[in-house]
Amino acid sequence: MFNCAVSLAGDCADIRGVKRLCALADVIVAADGGADNLIKGGIIPDWVIGDNDSAHMSLPDKISQLLFPQDKDYTDGELAISLALFLAASGEVINDKKALISAVNAEDKEEFAQSLTKNFRQAHDITDLSFLILFPFGKRVDHSWTNVLLAASLARSGALTYLSDGQTLVRIIAGTVSAQAAFAPELLSASILTEVAEPIFSAIPLDDNVKGFTLSGLKWDLDRAELPYNRATAVSNRPLEGEKADPVISLEDGTVMLMLTGAD
Repeated sequence: MFNCAVSLAGDCADIRGVKRLCALADVIVAADGGADNLIKGGIIPDWVIGDNDSAHMSLPDKISQLLFPQDKDYTDGELAISLALFLAASGEVINDKKALISAVNAEDKEEFAQSLTKNFRQAHDITDLSFLILFPFGKRVDHSWTNVLLAASLARSGALTYLSDGQTLVRIIAGTVSAQAAFAPELLSASILTEVAEPIFSAIPLDDNVKGFTLSGLKWDLDRAELPYNRATAVSNRPLEGEKADPVISLEDGTVMLMLTGAD
């Protein structure tokens, strides 16, 4: 289902869910301490990229690691997402650092990083690609919001974009989205939210241009609604009594974060 999963260094809610979700990804890229989150759960990433300031566990020899200075103009998360995009878009199987650097056509690490991040920032029309961002939320609120905005950039460029901490499922949609299930059936099947009695659904605007948002299949429906920043119109929705949380959504314009999580 996913061209690439990207493991960040945020909090893990349930490693069982992470294992199930990682099984849906062709390639796994970890950003620095994101490798620890995976290795603790017995999941081996294909690539690790970052400045090595938050990773603590030893990496297996077969993992390709790309190290960068701590002082740089991009976060480890942006590097990891940029690498994931390059690997997915290349359409090739790249297994080692030399082959990767050759494919990027860079002279040194700085040029390599600049090329990767520039490619990410200028991405467009990537509707055939799909990504899963793992562990985006943690104690560093600045990092958490940055991770959401990086994921939103993928969605605005057309990619199918999900985020998860192993329990909560998040999908970011952007632009015109035809009527469809908010969350792919195979993702819901893999999620541990199927074990939650009454999950909560929220739709949160990520810009002030959300128009024509339609939601059905839950207790409170919306029909071509606007979702302004200053109203919590679509927060804390619930399934109909006796039914599963499987909402259907559509969107005319804007960027929306769809969230399915366990109730308190």
